[in-house]
Amino acid sequence: MINILVQKKDERAAVLKRQEDITSYLGKKDVNVWVDIQKPTEKDMQFLEKHFSFHPLAIEDSMTTIQRPKIDRYDNYLFIVLHAAIIAAHKDKATSLELDSFVGENYVVTVHLKPIASVSSTWERCIKNSGIISRGAAYLFYFLADTLVDNYFPILEKLDGEIEKTEEAIFKNAGPSTLNKIFDLKENVMILRRILGPQRETMNFIARGSYVPIIPTKLSFYFRDVSDLLARINDSLDTYRDMLTSALDGYTSAASNKLNEIMKVLTIIATIMMPLTLISGIYGMNFRFMPEIEWRYGYLAIISVMVAIAGGMLLFFKKKKWL
Repeated sequence: MINILVQKKDERAAVLKRQEDITSYLGKKDVNVWVDIQKPTEKDMQFLEKHFSFHPLAIEDSMTTIQRPKIDRYDNYLFIVLHAAIIAAHKDKATSLELDSFVGENYVVTVHLKPIASVSSTWERCIKNSGIISRGAAYLFYFLADTLVDNYFPILEKLDGEIEKTEEAIFKNAGPSTLNKIFDLKENVMILRRILGPQRETMNFIARGSYVPIIPTKLSFYFRDVSDLLARINDSLDTYRDMLTSALDGYTSAASNKLNEIMKVLTIIATIMMPLTLISGIYGMNFRFMPEIEWRYGYLAIISVMVAIAGGMLLFFKKKKWL
């Protein structure tokens, strides 16, 4: 599905109804074009090759979904791979959505397999406010990247809340479900860190002014701001990783203490049962001549002695604060 947004000088941005009409807008300095392709097909790729003459390798990369965030420079355009992040509601797992962008002098082409919130919101804002796209393709790409990075913060807030709940659960009722939650959160943090590292490097390259004239020097400060946001997010993820490591240590300690308490109770029970077992064992022997066998109150006496021993041992353990 191809959507084309065209903005002429001093005019509002408008969605192009016919794809083939794009030829009359490309290459004109007073026109800015944004082509967004969702769920690309071979026909869509042929459209890009025909109207933009993109390199076959770049087009091939835009058709895959395993690209690491990166930036490649070609003669008249840049090919930039960024990743948006989402938390899947049904599995509560972090995952990335790849956004491939071709940035030229007066056009931006974005390609993605699934809907991306930052792309949709930027598209709507460009239609309502032509000032974004009218500032040029490089600024449009900056705005798109900035929106994509801003969408990481709600995910961080959710992770922060989940980590806080997990830490509370450790000291209340640490069970297998708590341990599984810790590992799930650690996995989400590692996924996000794996995405952000290369993405931050990409923004740093742009912020240094390495891709003039496609990315003008005056926009370096804007991309530096995006890089700073990524650094903040990365620092937060490092903090979350340390918190989860501490939470895992806390869970291990809590589980060990709980096991120790159980073992202590079982040991006390076994200790109390030892003399009682001895007494019952002695009087369970089948000797014919035992002094107490013929005693009328022998059974009650032995039971009383056993109860007294058990009670005395319990009082002793309690006095020693072992119970």
